[in-house]
Amino acid sequence: MTVFYRKYRPQSFSKIIGQKHIVETLLSQLKSGKIGHGYLFAGPRGTGKTSCARIFAKAVNCQKSDIRGRKSDKSEIRNGEPCNKCDSCLAITGGFHLDLIEIDAASNRGIEEIRDLREKIKLAPVAGRFKVYIIDEAHMLTPEAFNALLKTLEEPPAHAIFILCTTLSAKLPSTIISRLQRFNFARAQASEISQTIQNIAKSEALKISDEAILTIVKAADGSFRDAVSILDQVSSMRKTVEEKDVLAIAAISGWNQLYNFAEQLSKNQIKSAVLTIEELSQSGADMSLFAREVILFLEKLLLFKIGIALENFDLDDLQIEKIKSLASEFKSGDLQNLMKLFLIAEGEIKLYPLPQIPLVLAVCKYAGSIDEQITADGQHFKSQTATSESQSKGAIQSQETDDGKKEIKSKKTPKSLASFEKKWQEFLNKVKPVNAHVVALLRSTRPVAFDGVSLTLEVFYRFHKEKLEEPKILTMLGKVMEEVLGSSIKLKFVLATKKSSEPAAVKVSDVVDINQFELEKAVQEIFSKP
Repeated sequence: MTVFYRKYRPQSFSKIIGQKHIVETLLSQLKSGKIGHGYLFAGPRGTGKTSCARIFAKAVNCQKSDIRGRKSDKSEIRNGEPCNKCDSCLAITGGFHLDLIEIDAASNRGIEEIRDLREKIKLAPVAGRFKVYIIDEAHMLTPEAFNALLKTLEEPPAHAIFILCTTLSAKLPSTIISRLQRFNFARAQASEISQTIQNIAKSEALKISDEAILTIVKAADGSFRDAVSILDQVSSMRKTVEEKDVLAIAAISGWNQLYNFAEQLSKNQIKSAVLTIEELSQSGADMSLFAREVILFLEKLLLFKIGIALENFDLDDLQIEKIKSLASEFKSGDLQNLMKLFLIAEGEIKLYPLPQIPLVLAVCKYAGSIDEQITADGQHFKSQTATSESQSKGAIQSQETDDGKKEIKSKKTPKSLASFEKKWQEFLNKVKPVNAHVVALLRSTRPVAFDGVSLTLEVFYRFHKEKLEEPKILTMLGKVMEEVLGSSIKLKFVLATKKSSEPAAVKVSDVVDINQFELEKAVQEIFSKP
């Protein structure tokens, strides 16, 4: 039995949904005979790039078309559309046309494959007018392969047409892009996916509820192919499809679950939020999809806060009211920070054997110090840095009482590293309300020396050291340190040696485990703001 996405793949331009401008432009070229030698189809997955490329290959080789002077009977001219009846069209539909060469760049990405292509492209077409080369996932080609392809794109044979399809056009060299006609495919709209699902369900005699259609649309995330594949999977079990059937297959989050998760974040309920992530992971949910859903949900909160109406976001009246109420619990800066953390975490999921870990770390970083969170039984997590230490005589502080007399208040200043470590958590807690981002950097440092006058902190990234040594940051830290210790302390930052290991606290609580480049980029964005 043919799977749905093959059975219902568009076979003519008129069946391509949501890409009107692209279809009109290609049809205009086909009707005028002004066909280019190279095209770039770029856009999200499942939006019709490869389907459009195959239809174009049919059209230029259709035996009943009127292309470049090879005219057929006028009654057979298809206005640019392939006839889907001639031997050439049927061969391309069946996948055995000798002049259509499809290359999967993900598995054939080396220079040898491109050199082989360059040798064979010189040969004339076997059966059609043009040899059409469709290179799928073109961004996967190696730099050497791109260099080899460049020469062919500069001076291609008259009978050759290249169509490069990619979801990541930014990874293609500019020298390649400049030699191609670029077409940007848009994400599928919810209404377009919904109509497609209804049409297929009708053709297959399936009964599907409106709620099930909406759930498929949500799970598809702008991809026709994903939507059709989900419908194919659920229809294989029963002819009546309900929302619960789709939820079981797609393993996506419901609206209420997203709302509850965002509410937990608004109240800084780190334990509940982490348990939500763990439960989703245990149920087999797609953690990357969940991260994107959270980001889009937070975006709605942010849009409301900046005055954008929510009526056009497929929300009912109750959901809109709940979003308005929840939005008041967040500051705009907090929502922006959360979205950045989840964007970074979503990009890191594929690097972890346990995909929920980046999301857990993102929640912990946003919530702040785990040591200060209150557990369900009302008890605080206790710090691990309790070390007995004798206290020396501290500085004397004077302050005025209500009657004008001076009252002497003693505040002991630590004289050793061990005694200072008792004050470290208090210092971080006082910095956090002033600048939460600096706290995240401080948690990736380690106090290594203290003599009562100077405190030396070991830093594990040069970029962090440079940021912490900025004059405005040093001034702020000095003031907070004086408030905590009762005397002025000089801060010094030294770069850690290769033998040093990062503090355990970094790996548990506040720092999302990302590669250094992305971490530096995220921190750069934070500190570049006024």
